[in-house]
Amino acid sequence: MIAPRAFIALGLAMACLGLVVGLRGELGPAIRTAAVLASVVPGAPPTPLDAQPEPRLTELSYVSREGYRLHASLYQPPNARAAPGLVLVNGVVPEGRAYQPMIDFARALARAGFVVLVPDALDHVNYRVLPEDIGALVRGFQVLSGQPSVDPSRVGFVGFSMGGSLAIVAAADPAIAADAALVAAVGAYDSLEAMLRAVTTQTVQTDDGFQPYQPDAYVWLVTRNTLLTRLPRAADRDAMFRLFSQNTPDPDPQELAAGRARALGPQAQRVYALLTNRNPAAVTRLAARVRAALPGALESISPRNHLHGLQAPLALLHDRGDRYVPAQESQRIYQRLGGEPRARLALLDVIQHAQLATPDLSPPVLLGSFAPGMWRLFQFTHQALGTL
Repeated sequence: MIAPRAFIALGLAMACLGLVVGLRGELGPAIRTAAVLASVVPGAPPTPLDAQPEPRLTELSYVSREGYRLHASLYQPPNARAAPGLVLVNGVVPEGRAYQPMIDFARALARAGFVVLVPDALDHVNYRVLPEDIGALVRGFQVLSGQPSVDPSRVGFVGFSMGGSLAIVAAADPAIAADAALVAAVGAYDSLEAMLRAVTTQTVQTDDGFQPYQPDAYVWLVTRNTLLTRLPRAADRDAMFRLFSQNTPDPDPQELAAGRARALGPQAQRVYALLTNRNPAAVTRLAARVRAALPGALESISPRNHLHGLQAPLALLHDRGDRYVPAQESQRIYQRLGGEPRARLALLDVIQHAQLATPDLSPPVLLGSFAPGMWRLFQFTHQALGTL
């Protein structure tokens, strides 16, 4: 649920969750962490990472547990043995593993000593997420854990935006829950219901009620495609995509005049009611009706329905002013897990969804907000270095 330009820089910062494991040199862990963070600040000079050997790239093909043929890129440090492993789960980016920032990120991690698997999603090319993506990630984790160069006791996930949410659900899957050593999620959501509330009512639920929130139009595109795909009748899917063909959840007036909404089947009628509702207090009731008509449509890719199975430690980062996913979503995940030690959360102002902001070098901003924010990011990542 992230714009293609938006996620990679902070993702590299999140790589600090285990970077010290692989870096070789004379610098201490704290200085190494600082060097990695410096390397992802826009406009920063070269860092010690650039001196590390070029990783080996292997293209893999394997079958998911649901029978889908999957493709992934494997990046390995030269002569890696018993190395920590990471499955990178990007947001909804149609380029998939061929997205250049993701390639650059994986190469940087491999230079730092990780073995990195970058799997393609099943259908991000159509800006949607499928429940089967969870099984695909579980299988990718198993493939990475089975590599001769990997220590299977030190394998985890790093996910961005919607990919962070999928990583959490995958790590909670019974097939790998006891084996996942880490989940790091940047800008993840807690529930698809909350994201639907955000795009349809332009509000976010807080302890004080509903507050105004204006998500990026990209969020509507992905939530619409993801939900409408779950309609079982082809005629309903076609009609709904026609009705909601605009960049907002407002139905197309011409399609309404043509009577397309009246021809919807019972399941699609419930989805239509949810998407056309503008009352934030009614979302829970309308979403419950959708769940009854389409079991799993909202739950299958919502972390809140799977956190009970999560055994790995969870590290959460979120932009306070995130326009893709409200920061309250990571806060809810953190609260559901009872806080530390099961989960850690950092809310920052130096990132934009999942990207380090370009620093303002004026003294008031640099000293008043950017430098303290980077220090908090450094502390957060440095504390987690021992996770893998």
